[in-house]
Amino acid sequence: MLQELLEPLGNLTVLIVEDDPLALELLETPLARRCHKVYTCKKGDQGLKIFKKNPIDVVISDISLEGKMDGIEMVQAIRKISPNVPVIFMTAYSDEDKLTKIVELNSAAFIKKPIDLEELFVVLLNINRQLHKDTTTNLGKGIFYRRKDKVILKGYAIFELTDREISILELLLKREGEAIPYEDFQAHVWKEGKMTMDSLRMHINSLRRKTYYDMIKNHSRIGYKLHIAPEHKK
Repeated sequence: MLQELLEPLGNLTVLIVEDDPLALELLETPLARRCHKVYTCKKGDQGLKIFKKNPIDVVISDISLEGKMDGIEMVQAIRKISPNVPVIFMTAYSDEDKLTKIVELNSAAFIKKPIDLEELFVVLLNINRQLHKDTTTNLGKGIFYRRKDKVILKGYAIFELTDREISILELLLKREGEAIPYEDFQAHVWKEGKMTMDSLRMHINSLRRKTYYDMIKNHSRIGYKLHIAPEHKK
């Protein structure tokens, strides 16, 4: 039951910044089992570098960090890059001045140490729900298309798409319910390049393998049409 409840965390890429090795391990081990990917470091400047180089969904950081940059300063720098990324702050202390700064940074949550994993999981599930609401499209049968990084989410699996697969899927979504003529795929996907029917079929079949076969149906001599499973459709 717990595994099923936490399954949505498999969509998240998390950055943990914590300078206490034991606390870092206690967080990293359970999150690495459930999240898509977990990055860790012990210093704020290191956390900022990781954030700049990777598609981070959630930042979990201690407020007080050793080195050039504490947790608040790191998040202030992150906010300049990505104003809306969810941040969870951790601390063992109640510092009124720092709490005021946390409020100003519009953090997603503030958790006191020692960390209660159940509380953390609830916060992460709520964050994941909000991220999906804003950036994902339900394709039916528990499968989602995450627009921000152009991937298919299928349970714990994440399928990357080629540029042409992205263009085909987004054209189908934009004109859902319509049988899109073959020539429109030429115009919108291949553009100046030469499309062959074999090439179009190859990309359609690749999308079907990453989602489910009946999602894209061929209308003979006309084109392709998106059919999202109605019992799952929002």
